[in-house]
Amino acid sequence: MHRGQVITTDLIIALTVAIALIFLINSQWGMMLKNFEDSESRITAEKAAYLGSLYLVDSKGYPVPWNSTNISVLGVAKDLNIIDENKFAELMKVDNASLGDLLGAPGYKFFINLTKLNDATINSTGYAPSNPSIIVTVPSYVVFNKEVSKLYVTVWK
Repeated sequence: MHRGQVITTDLIIALTVAIALIFLINSQWGMMLKNFEDSESRITAEKAAYLGSLYLVDSKGYPVPWNSTNISVLGVAKDLNIIDENKFAELMKVDNASLGDLLGAPGYKFFINLTKLNDATINSTGYAPSNPSIIVTVPSYVVFNKEVSKLYVTVWK
């Protein structure tokens, strides 16, 4: 063999290694993008759950007074972490499909559950989670009907 000639088997091995590396890099890139998208969705859900909980327990809502037909900003607080029983009753009448929009997270489903301290349900509204790909729950201690209770805001997709 003369100097500078390439053996066909060397060329085939080099091409096989190069193609394998390209496929490996491509598959890793796809997994990295999927993980990034999942992480971004999780962060959005966490933000929605936290802000939804905050709106409910810290805000009186808008307009003042609001009801289930004219609401534009959701809030059931009489005072900080004190739930107004009448507003909570109106919250139970709000269309489940509009909860995500009212709580600032369209595209996500919300489940709001008010319980006693022993986790016995007082009342709930929204969509109970069913096969979620992402689920985040934010608990808050509140006063409802002169009793300390827990308000769970669950966001899922």
